[in-house]
Amino acid sequence: MNPRSNASFMTKSQIDPALCAPMIWPMKAKALAPLLVALALAPVFATEKQRTFKSSTGQEIQATFLSLSGDTATLRRADGKTFELPLDRLSKEDQAYISEAVAGPAKDAEKLSKAAGQKIADGKAFGELDAATLAEALLLESESTSKYGKSWRLYAAYTKGYTLFGAMPYSVALYSDEKGKVTNISIVYANKGDFGSTAGFGRDHFKNSGISAPTSLEEAMDLDEKTVSTALTAALGEGSTQRYGEGDTRRKITRWDWNGHAFLLSNEEGEYVSLAVVSTEMADSGGKSARMSDADLKKRLAESVVRNPNGDVRISEIPMVDQGPKGYCVPATFERAMRTMGIDADMYLLAMVGESSAGGGTVVEVLLDNVKSAVYRKGRRTKDDEIKSLKIRDVKRYIDQGVPLMWRLCSTNEYNNIADENTAGRAAGDTAFREKMNGMAAKFEDREKPRSNHHICMIIGYNEKTEELAVSDSWGKEFELRWVPLEVANWASNGKLFMILP
Repeated sequence: MNPRSNASFMTKSQIDPALCAPMIWPMKAKALAPLLVALALAPVFATEKQRTFKSSTGQEIQATFLSLSGDTATLRRADGKTFELPLDRLSKEDQAYISEAVAGPAKDAEKLSKAAGQKIADGKAFGELDAATLAEALLLESESTSKYGKSWRLYAAYTKGYTLFGAMPYSVALYSDEKGKVTNISIVYANKGDFGSTAGFGRDHFKNSGISAPTSLEEAMDLDEKTVSTALTAALGEGSTQRYGEGDTRRKITRWDWNGHAFLLSNEEGEYVSLAVVSTEMADSGGKSARMSDADLKKRLAESVVRNPNGDVRISEIPMVDQGPKGYCVPATFERAMRTMGIDADMYLLAMVGESSAGGGTVVEVLLDNVKSAVYRKGRRTKDDEIKSLKIRDVKRYIDQGVPLMWRLCSTNEYNNIADENTAGRAAGDTAFREKMNGMAAKFEDREKPRSNHHICMIIGYNEKTEELAVSDSWGKEFELRWVPLEVANWASNGKLFMILP
């Protein structure tokens, strides 16, 4: 196998040009009948396991049973609205149906988890899954926390004996909404980024980890697809095929449904084998996500800007994505920027769209150009700036709006050492470190610029008084916020900024 570059991205000169609000049912009987009538007249869209429920007085409604808590059942209308109903308000037949429905998924969940090799199901419908509980069961570690949702991730190649549906996943990521409920799970098996990568984690990305490169990505992908498909078929029966995704990420998938879950398996030749777990509603829509309104987005962005008494101004609600031991800093950083702007994204799909090379390496301009349509569909726009030097005023106008900047630089050991030392000094409240750092930073003003360790990260804040920039690397929580003196940032900068704007 040819050696793979550990560079996080490639410049043009470095790459061959060929190259759902719940409705509470009233407890009083006099209010039940008119509500049942109103619900029964609501528009109906066929969904899995929808049936006609009858009240104890004979009124009917079409709905799907979701869960049972004590003596209260949660149902969902075909239009997605959920509501709670005491069991004694339903007919004897419906009560028996719910009892059977509760027992059935519990048995199926045990069978499904056995096939997965991990506790991936507990009998609850997909929309009722508690994300933190499921993340713990799957041995995932916290990756990102914000007011608008959380994520967990595991790079299973570094967890001995870990498998899902018989195959080792390189990455398992779980996402929640602001209420802590699971929105989707992304499981990536053999793929061109992780497969054979010799890069390290975090700032050790540019060091060789000594992992031996396997012989054939194609064989690994075919084997993983067959193994996962066989396990899911044994547990859930034969799957069906459909198209899923939007724009350039639209792809053919094999689908298995169970209890509100849709398991979507895809094999993109030369790219990756993935298993996504989403709600059946999302699968029925072909993966099309709702667009956040401009007003809601701008409000969210403005509320995320934190201003501290010491002059620090930074954006607080940017999701973290850990690129892992591969050169995916560009796709990972773009995923973070897109999700900040209310656009669903996944770094593995972005790596495919951005034509990333094996092991990593992405031309930023190529990815930016190729995601424009996805960004525009959601009412956003892209921008890139060529800059001679970083200035606080240029950064400030974006940060003050809650917009992070994607910044291209050379992430050398010297740059990272200063970023770490400066950030630690600030956190410790050490006043003496400031004079030391200012003296060190001044030495970089006329130094020759570095030409290695090409990287992209985010600028997420500034301090005009101390002339520092807040940066965030897609390397996990430890690198969510670091402060860098402006002179050092300019020395490491490659002169390009990229933004996704409201």
